[in-house]
Amino acid sequence: ADSTVEDIEKSSSQAECSICFSTYDNLFKTPKTLDCQHTFCLECLARLVAAVPSDQPTDNILCPLCRQPSAIPRKGAPGFKTNQEILSKLPPHLQQEEPVWIEGSKLCYKRTPESVADKSDFCICIDIGLTKSEENTGTSLHSNRIQGCCGLMNDWKRILLFFVLLVILVSIVLWPLQCVFTTGNIRCFTSSPVPSPT
Repeated sequence: ADSTVEDIEKSSSQAECSICFSTYDNLFKTPKTLDCQHTFCLECLARLVAAVPSDQPTDNILCPLCRQPSAIPRKGAPGFKTNQEILSKLPPHLQQEEPVWIEGSKLCYKRTPESVADKSDFCICIDIGLTKSEENTGTSLHSNRIQGCCGLMNDWKRILLFFVLLVILVSIVLWPLQCVFTTGNIRCFTSSPVPSPT
């Protein structure tokens, strides 16, 4: 009975990344093994590689579990060895590893058409964090500022509400002033005399 519980715990712990707790697949969550034999998903390792300071003398990342260094492959995180044992335990349609590559600060995958009739191919990229070059960091800060300004403009409901309230406020304040200036009288609202009963 104890071995069954241990087997279940072992298989369930191998079915998910111990950093993000996502289940493994054959794309961005491909199980990749470090030199210390600990396995994590490709996306988490790519984020760890992206977080390595550019002034660090060696191109190593430290295992999040045991702190043992592992050399970063030339291809980046996709170059780490795939854990075929875990991959083989996935559902059959996820057992074939798909080609994933690093493009700048993105992890990318391009689906190829599966048949001649299916001509739709598309590319999926996910952002994995900051790039190491300072040029890109400056560019990303500039683009973040632009996105912030555009984000304000995209919030059109708030802007519209602001202008409607502004027009109403100006109308309430300026209409009596306009009346005072045109009539020369402070009493713009003259009430019609109430007829007296005779």
